[in-house]
Amino acid sequence: MEHIHLFFALNDNYCPHCCTTMVSILGNNGNLFFEFYLLSDYISPENRQKLDCLNQQYDHFQIHYVKVDNTIFKQFDLNIQYITPQTYYRYAIAEWFPQLDKALYLDCDLIVKGSLEELWHTDISDYLCAGVPDLWIENIYYKPEIKLQPHECYINAGVLLLNLKKMRAEHTYQTLCQTTEQPPCKIKFQDQDIINLVCRGKIKALPERFNFSTENAFKHPNQIPEAVIVHYTGERKPWSKGVCGNPLKQLYFDYWEKTPYYTPLQNAMMKLSKLFTPTPKNTNRPIRVALIIDEFFGGAGTAFGGYGFLARHYIAKYLPCDDIQIDVLLGLNPKRKCKKAIKTRVDNVDVYTLPGRKYAARWFKKKNYDLYFSLELTTSFLQYEKDKNKRLLLWIQDPRPWKDWLEIQTVKLFPESCYWDTQIYELVHRLYTENRVTFVTQGRFLIEKARCLYRLSPDTPIDYLPNPVDIDPQFDVTKYPKKNTIIFIGRIESVKRGWLFCEIAKRMPEYQFYMLGQSFREKSQNDSIMNQYHSGIDNLHFTGHVEGEEKFKYIKEAKILVNTSIHEALPVTFLESLAYGTLLVSCQNPENLTEKFGVYTGPVLGDGFDKIELFVDAIRSLLQDEERRKTLSIAGYEYVKQIHNVSDFIRNTRALIRQEARR
Repeated sequence: MEHIHLFFALNDNYCPHCCTTMVSILGNNGNLFFEFYLLSDYISPENRQKLDCLNQQYDHFQIHYVKVDNTIFKQFDLNIQYITPQTYYRYAIAEWFPQLDKALYLDCDLIVKGSLEELWHTDISDYLCAGVPDLWIENIYYKPEIKLQPHECYINAGVLLLNLKKMRAEHTYQTLCQTTEQPPCKIKFQDQDIINLVCRGKIKALPERFNFSTENAFKHPNQIPEAVIVHYTGERKPWSKGVCGNPLKQLYFDYWEKTPYYTPLQNAMMKLSKLFTPTPKNTNRPIRVALIIDEFFGGAGTAFGGYGFLARHYIAKYLPCDDIQIDVLLGLNPKRKCKKAIKTRVDNVDVYTLPGRKYAARWFKKKNYDLYFSLELTTSFLQYEKDKNKRLLLWIQDPRPWKDWLEIQTVKLFPESCYWDTQIYELVHRLYTENRVTFVTQGRFLIEKARCLYRLSPDTPIDYLPNPVDIDPQFDVTKYPKKNTIIFIGRIESVKRGWLFCEIAKRMPEYQFYMLGQSFREKSQNDSIMNQYHSGIDNLHFTGHVEGEEKFKYIKEAKILVNTSIHEALPVTFLESLAYGTLLVSCQNPENLTEKFGVYTGPVLGDGFDKIELFVDAIRSLLQDEERRKTLSIAGYEYVKQIHNVSDFIRNTRALIRQEARR
């Protein structure tokens, strides 16, 4: 029989799961002989006895217990909570086993449900290793963060076919260790990133059936029957207490029952978690999500605003995949008897203006969405959805109880139109009492406002889902040459009080001020106030509406973003500015970000003319202390990168959508 040299790296606690993997291999590969190498710093006598019991069931394997000196690996960083130092052992296989030219490495959190013969015979003579491209990494657009081009191969390191002979010839082990100690960039996925960077250009891509991950199972459910290796990626495994989202979770228990670790009591305890396995309603079609929003950042002729920006440039851009489809619903046609929806295609997403209210219920029934998703509900047309099994995922962005409106109405120069809508708030309350709505929020400081606005009980769970922000992997916050410029970003409207920014510029002629934005709603009234500032202030520049690279160029170069609004939740512009090391000066302090990464002036009510010096003093305090400004700039950048990164947003929000759609 042909011998396959197969390696595992594990600690003592993982022996039961390694045993389950071995049983799945042996049960599906009777024509091959396996030399199992268990790399570990310690395996207890009890676990060795259990593992050796496999000899009573199978005769085509041998176990080699390899004692590892953990000293060098303990000094390597671990930035993923559930990963242990044993993950680095795979680096050294070529050095520790000079008699071998080829090896197969497998993680212990997987099941083999087919033959490994084809994988073992894959020709890798011209490569250092082979693996399956990591679908999760592709979906989160992570490769540019570690200086890889989008087209370059990045594999999941849980299944590796290793060319040990070539690795020794190229001193790959030494390079892996050196790169781990001194990585060329900031990495998130530790040894997996390092392997992909060191082996760059010398990795052979394998078919996905040889490392069929949780992400693959959701994105390509039709490929499940062809999967040879099922990999339970992520923190939540089939045996863990939390919800394991992999639809192939049952496979683990099928093989677990065949191991020497199986007892009726242990099996009953482990199978409890099977109750939480999400079962797709229909694996033949994706989850159909209706994104309820009243603007789509200029798409389909809508306004430019924060909600629309999030909807268009993050939700609709990043969340759709093979098992999640998103439509955008803008609102009802004002003509009550209009029978048909108006569909517009924007950025590969269908955007609908619904039929008139007389025909809305019929339209909802026909579309049969699995889930409704809204960024603060700003319209009440969901009342026409008559199916009481349909749920709403409500992302709290800017709840405005009446107390907030009283503050907004202190502006007298040009009062903001009040769009308080009891019908909407009562609709949310009704859905809440029917247990049909799940709340998440972009800011913890908004939770009490939401409970007040929607009349929720004090113990209503509202989880934290931070807004995402794209991070430019080429931007170096410590080196980018900032200019003495101050910017304002936002619609020109009463609540933003753009006139205060102009007054600040008038008092600080030594600095350049750029106002990014335009009026949209109530345009003539807003323009009549702002036009007086368009001449006579040489250091004040009006750019109009800008977006994309042009907008980010202003943000990168500026040292300060000034926000003069009488009301804000947590503006995306705050996060975008911090992502480029641009500090904040504002009379708003959401999540305490302004005081952490800039200067908080304190509340400024009314028209604000009597408080202009507060902004002036705040700006000067930052611009005249360059060392402090740089320190805060770096801190703000790191905060956004850690808390508001797009990869976490995609993973968490997709998981939330899948969970809610299957409730």
